[in-house]
Amino acid sequence: MTSALITVQAIHIAPVKSLGLVQPSSVHVGPAGIDEDRRFFLVDQRSAVLTQRQVGTLVRIKPDYQPEKDFLRLSFPDGTVVEGVVELRDPVETIMWGRRVRGNMVSGDWSKVLTKYCGGTVSLVQSRQPGECFDEYPVSLLSSASVDRLKQRPGVGGHVDERRFRPNFLLAGCQAHEEDTWMGRQLQIGEGPVLRVIAQDPRCAITTLDPETGQPDLDTPSFIKEYRPSPGPAFFGVYAVVERPGQVSVGDQAAAPR
Repeated sequence: MTSALITVQAIHIAPVKSLGLVQPSSVHVGPAGIDEDRRFFLVDQRSAVLTQRQVGTLVRIKPDYQPEKDFLRLSFPDGTVVEGVVELRDPVETIMWGRRVRGNMVSGDWSKVLTKYCGGTVSLVQSRQPGECFDEYPVSLLSSASVDRLKQRPGVGGHVDERRFRPNFLLAGCQAHEEDTWMGRQLQIGEGPVLRVIAQDPRCAITTLDPETGQPDLDTPSFIKEYRPSPGPAFFGVYAVVERPGQVSVGDQAAAPR
């Protein structure tokens, strides 16, 4: 059964991949996803992408990116702040979900402070084009009802909120896991973008980390699979591709998927 009224309850983006989330009130969804989402990423000394899988506490670094000025601020847990206009230097290429992603190292103190924080060589990179640093697909969707259903599981409770799953769009007005029924269908948000739901979202070890501290505190995939059995990954939420770009704001209504 499809809900009569679906709305955007919250928007989440990570200007720097795997760092803290930002909750803007409005975003532009381009052909490859939200323009400011994962505009930057981190690489190690081998130019391999570095995420919370390797350093869970990356989530404690709070980013603030102003694309119109190309100005980035990173605020670290100890009070250190590195900020400034982004200036680029050496080109770098890394593999991300089987794709070659090209970018440029960012000049300045960013990499020095990140290296100290992570305890190993880390460089900050800006991708050449917005939308290149997504995982499997450009946009992730999750209903608040699905999160509420998981909270009801014994042993879960208050350990879970949607930030653990880092959805681009948290949707209200759905039944629990209703988003799974939208596979292959279009979802139009307000007068803005048209998305096509393309796949279930397989959840990884990052969901076992507290979204505030980055410390492991809950075997989230196992709790999901207790009531949503799967021979493979624990699926929670869905992925979508962009069929028509447009603007999305918190509170926008979404047409029933078709």
